[in-house]
Amino acid sequence: MIRSFVAVLALLVSVQMASAQRLVAASSDPQVSINSTFAGEEITLFGNIEKEFDADADAVTNNYHIVIAVRGPTSKRVARRKTNQFGVWLNGEEVAFNNFPSFFHLISNLPIEQVADSEELSVNGLAFDSAPFLQPEGSIEKVGEFSRELIRLMKEQDLYKLVDHGVTFHSNTFYSARIDLPAHVPNGNYIAITHLFQDGKLVAKKAQRFSVKTVGFERFLSVSAKNYSFYYGLICVLLAIFTGWLSGVAFRR
Repeated sequence: MIRSFVAVLALLVSVQMASAQRLVAASSDPQVSINSTFAGEEITLFGNIEKEFDADADAVTNNYHIVIAVRGPTSKRVARRKTNQFGVWLNGEEVAFNNFPSFFHLISNLPIEQVADSEELSVNGLAFDSAPFLQPEGSIEKVGEFSRELIRLMKEQDLYKLVDHGVTFHSNTFYSARIDLPAHVPNGNYIAITHLFQDGKLVAKKAQRFSVKTVGFERFLSVSAKNYSFYYGLICVLLAIFTGWLSGVAFRR
């Protein structure tokens, strides 16, 4: 009975210590607009580490580490292997992944392997190959091989990136970080989750959302091509014919 009481007391103390800190965070731009001149954008995340209202005055220390995970809209992604069939390179084996993030940046104040061990990072979704993001369809015999190649391709497009020393502490508790969005960043809703680590353990986290959206005439074209594909294609054909006829008349003169 005494052992059970001690175990419960220890659990309560650990929970209280883990919740002794809280994050207050904000972003510089809740909405990113894409137009014809869009060449990428930089968003700044900043925040402060504060003690809980009922915590001791010395609950906040200076041995903190921050890892920010920025994820974009999810979609179904298919990784395919090219095979040489009778001298022609064709798609062969493939593995489809459901709910795969189209954008995934990890930003930390130190090399991420120095913040926490790989198991702790993976459990909290702070690895590109974390289980929550690898939901293969059908056979999973070659999931590891295909997922590595898919992640490699996403990295080559700067859609997946690991940024060490991307978080800067301006004091013991105040921090900021910059998120670089490439020119081909996908449209949709994004979530940036700030993870606060202390002694290799997650003690707090805070989620912020922002959106990336095409605006203006570009958005009109995008929506028209997607929702009214037949009429959009017909107008494009008629416009091409008219442009060709007009050019012929102009050069004839």
